[in-house]
Amino acid sequence: MNFKVRKIFAIFILVLLLIISSSNYYGIKGIDNLAYVVAIGLDIGDTENLNLSLQISVPNNSDSSSGGSSSQSSSVVVNSIECPSISTGITLFNSYLGKEVNLSHCKVLVISENLAARGIEEYLYTLINDVQFRSDSNIIVSKCDAKTYLEYSTPVLDKVSARYYEIAPTSSEYTGYTESITCNEFLSAMTYSSAEAVAILGSINSDQTQNIPSESSNKESYYTAGQTPISGESGVENMGLAVFNNDKLVGELNGLESICHLIISNKLKNAQIRISSPIENLDYIDLYIELEKQSKSSVYLTNSTPYIKSKVTVNAKMQSMNSNIDLNDQNITSKIEKSAEAFLEEKLSNYLYKTSKELHSDIDQFGLYALKYFTTQDEWKSYNWLHHYKDAFFDVDVNLNLRSSYLLVNTSEEE
Repeated sequence: MNFKVRKIFAIFILVLLLIISSSNYYGIKGIDNLAYVVAIGLDIGDTENLNLSLQISVPNNSDSSSGGSSSQSSSVVVNSIECPSISTGITLFNSYLGKEVNLSHCKVLVISENLAARGIEEYLYTLINDVQFRSDSNIIVSKCDAKTYLEYSTPVLDKVSARYYEIAPTSSEYTGYTESITCNEFLSAMTYSSAEAVAILGSINSDQTQNIPSESSNKESYYTAGQTPISGESGVENMGLAVFNNDKLVGELNGLESICHLIISNKLKNAQIRISSPIENLDYIDLYIELEKQSKSSVYLTNSTPYIKSKVTVNAKMQSMNSNIDLNDQNITSKIEKSAEAFLEEKLSNYLYKTSKELHSDIDQFGLYALKYFTTQDEWKSYNWLHHYKDAFFDVDVNLNLRSSYLLVNTSEEE
């Protein structure tokens, strides 16, 4: 009996050693023979259907001569090739690089606006069907060539490009000037019969502000990608949203319109707006806003025409202050609240009518509220919500609650 136990134990150890040996070999093979892609760029080709660009991570290991510890960083290279399809392009890259292209670390898909206007359904399905490609990769529509976007996309505050691409879209959480959109979210919205899709709007920084209204009091809110007057080492910026009808790009939203989209769709974390001041000796007031509760929308059909009502409730805090503002004075706070409510109602209405009359794209999924009027799927398809959305009318009601600076209030109370 003891001999049998020892024999089984020996076989188990042998199998375990074989597994460990195979795992080590695979790991070595993965490092040496795989080319890890951190970003993909798609453009219209000059001679072929597609110009495929890959931003590939190049690991650099350096050992510290003093302490013996190692530090790791990575640089990137951008290679491009004209090809009839993504699959063909990757196969050609495998031959050119002498390594197998691996998409498991890809963080972002960048598509030029010229290609997006032509239609991107084929490319999205190709990538989503690839088991290596991560469906949670962000999707960016670039106002410049996708290849140029990748070449200028240099991490400034992060050494690793993959981490840079993962962190950069989260700026939407504290600015509201764009939205973090994944390929999976985009594809889901694109296939809905009651909604349309949006993508992050990106570009290289070129300080082209000629399209900004000169009389605007808050020009920063009217910028889109490529327009902000910022100079620095990073050459790209993401600001605004690219709007789609089915799989084709039909227009864009600036920073303020993106904030409006996030408010209506209940995705706003926080943002800053500037309103004309109702207080003497103060031209403008900066307000930090966040949703107090979810925005509520209702859809009514009148002779098959959609009538959409949205009720919005937000909290606001003063960002700009001077001695003329006493937030303990109810009359002053009431004036500021009414001015801010009027401002938001106007901008939200303008945004909604733009999506309807100009873009013909229901990116806020109002169609979901209209489903109740149809008893069968055939009736819903026959009505064709996305066709009727261009005839919609809107009514927006905003309730804003001004919260004074807690520090100033507490100080005044203690005195």
